[in-house]
Amino acid sequence: MLTDVSDAIPTDLRDLRYVQHFSLWAIRTSVACSPHCRTLLREFNRAFAGRFDQGVAAYHALVRDLGGARRKTTIGRPGHIELTHDELSLLALLAAAQNDDRERFLAHARFVMGHNRLDPLCASAGTFTRLLREQGHFFSKPRLDVLQDTAFQANLSALG
Repeated sequence: MLTDVSDAIPTDLRDLRYVQHFSLWAIRTSVACSPHCRTLLREFNRAFAGRFDQGVAAYHALVRDLGGARRKTTIGRPGHIELTHDELSLLALLAAAQNDDRERFLAHARFVMGHNRLDPLCASAGTFTRLLREQGHFFSKPRLDVLQDTAFQANLSALG
């Protein structure tokens, strides 16, 4: 199956969509510094708007579940421009979770985790990416029906 070129994940950090850059930056910063870094939390407030607490909780669950991997995951340091192969796999995993593409998600998850106990990761990645989608952040080019649903939900929220 061919992938639309616009959905291909670039290997240069500067070419990523906001949500891709944010997710990798958050992971890199958590590993290099602290998951409670003030700069990191400020960016979570921007990404998740009025759902900050839910976003942070979903992110911490995702990182905890990724920490259960059997294989060592290579993560770049904050500020490094090139993406590692593992970071590309993580972005593909998150895109598959957000698009409810279970087969693709499981393929990437098996590689990233190095085992088949993937239910916790599936749940945490699904929650994290759903919250981002609800804020209008998409890992890959969104389907028209998703955009319409998002716009419809935004209109409902605005009406009170």
